[in-house]
Amino acid sequence: MERRKFLMLFGVGTLASYLPVAIAACSSLFKVDEAFGQSDGAVVAGTIADLDNAGQLYQDNTSIGSIAVIRSPDNPQKLLAVDPTCTHQGCTVDWDGDKKQFKCPCHGAKFSANGKVLKGPASSPLGTYKAKIQGDSVIVSKN
Repeated sequence: MERRKFLMLFGVGTLASYLPVAIAACSSLFKVDEAFGQSDGAVVAGTIADLDNAGQLYQDNTSIGSIAVIRSPDNPQKLLAVDPTCTHQGCTVDWDGDKKQFKCPCHGAKFSANGKVLKGPASSPLGTYKAKIQGDSVIVSKN
């Protein structure tokens, strides 16, 4: 084997051996929930300003699951947080602020602001979380 070819193959092999390390190091950049996570397992869902502007906060694939946060229709000072995954077939429910309910776009199931089933085909309520305001942030944690 020629020296030139040997050095080229050796160099390529060396670079290729570092590829798994580089990929593993970069993969931590994609863990968004850890960047927004709290030491107690809670997650920052957004800011109060974002909640008030959009009417809801939505975070997908956090360390505690998918989250939808709204202000309680009965008491705007209280926050309600649910898992927006429909219990019928797993579609993501949408918040209808005018009707004050979550609605599944797939099969029409309806849920109250606190996740209780109002209309089937879903028979189980949405999962719920604890939500609180801390400074300007909305913090969500498991019940």
